[in-house]
Amino acid sequence: MVILIVLTYTSYLCIRFRSRKTTTTRVRNGLIFIQEGLDEATLRSYPKLLYSQVKSHKGDFASSCCGCSICLGDYKDNDMLRLLPHCGHLFHLMCIDTWLRLHPTCPICRSSSLSSPLVEFSNT
Repeated sequence: MVILIVLTYTSYLCIRFRSRKTTTTRVRNGLIFIQEGLDEATLRSYPKLLYSQVKSHKGDFASSCCGCSICLGDYKDNDMLRLLPHCGHLFHLMCIDTWLRLHPTCPICRSSSLSSPLVEFSNT
């Protein structure tokens, strides 16, 4: 009985851990498509900028307005922002890094930062 409980609990933890990284699941033509968040190396490759630098080049960025769309906080001159290269949107560094670890898409336009295709699993 103890072994059965331990195995059940271990399975539960494994499934819960795996599902934490899974952000999108769609069923189409008998296949399940799963997108996972970005890894640390990809996150570090995205440019970081101070908001004071962004203010001087407002026309160069898609979203350089007043604040972060994730936390809804206003930008301050000493705030570190991250630029998403595939769409040009800007966010607080900590906000977007947390988002992209779970979701591979921009929170505003949903454009994907993944260059590789989705992982495919058959549901049969």
